Amino acid sequence: MDCPKCKGMMMLERFSDFFLVFYAWKCINCGAIIDRTISNNRRKSLAAGKSKTVAAR
Repeated sequence: MDCPKCKGMMMLERFSDFFLVFYAWKCINCGAIIDRTISNNRRKSLAAGKSKTVAAR
């Protein structure tokens, strides 16, 4: 998987706090972190942006 920010190599990494354990992709080059929540929010944001530009025409 390539990093969307710098096109570097992404590695699956385990993250945890006191109550939650989850896995996310972390770029070994720039340190960007992508998990399911981040990717879903970006997808929704891009879809909303496209619908606004189409409606404005």
